[in-house]
Amino acid sequence: MKIVGHRGAPLVAPENTIAGFLAAIALGADGVELDVQTTSDGHLAVIHDVMLERTTSGTGAICRSPWSSLSTLDAGSWFSESFAGEPIPQLADVLDLEGLELEIEVKGYGVEFATDVVDLVRARGALDRVEFTGSNLPLLAVIKSMEPAARIGLFTPAKAPWHDDDTFEHSIIGFASTSGADVVHVAAANITRRIVDRLHHLGFVVQANSAESSIDVSRAIEAGADRLSADDVAMAVDCRKQHDSP
Repeated sequence: MKIVGHRGAPLVAPENTIAGFLAAIALGADGVELDVQTTSDGHLAVIHDVMLERTTSGTGAICRSPWSSLSTLDAGSWFSESFAGEPIPQLADVLDLEGLELEIEVKGYGVEFATDVVDLVRARGALDRVEFTGSNLPLLAVIKSMEPAARIGLFTPAKAPWHDDDTFEHSIIGFASTSGADVVHVAAANITRRIVDRLHHLGFVVQANSAESSIDVSRAIEAGADRLSADDVAMAVDCRKQHDSP
């Protein structure tokens, strides 16, 4: 099972930064997940929140900020002074990390945004190591129509309080079956062998999302998931090793 560092390695370095992505790989992750949004002047910024306050020295919305402003912000001090001055990356910066498998969660809107992201991934020769992910199914469909070779990952809804196991499974399979996706992401806390088997039968790759504990990782491994994302990369890698040991 492959392990993806969720937003890099956010427990040891600031999320969605080059430092965070390199930390995830150093800890043994097979790839990293990142979030991409558009600035007011069309640059592709790698940042999770729609607002700047939580993870940078700036204020306001990403979509109303030009890159000339974002490029001067500190995206590391909020995490630790040892990361002071860490910049917000652009998508091109991350794509330039050769050989790194990437899950790009597309958080922009519209055909122009989709075109910019796909064109950049193509230009960097990274299409074979990128998965375009998100819950915005129409946007993912636009990306797939632009580039049929694009690997699409669909985030399925988490288990609701009113779901029992059967109705949750029913909703996941129903949501995925007409999605046109290649990879189906299921919350690690809710994944089961039956869900994975049914998705595999339909031809999907299955990823367990946002594992929070060794229990979640073990559940995903025992369910037969192909991939798993986690904030605690070291924990997930260690748990995988334990399961792989004879």
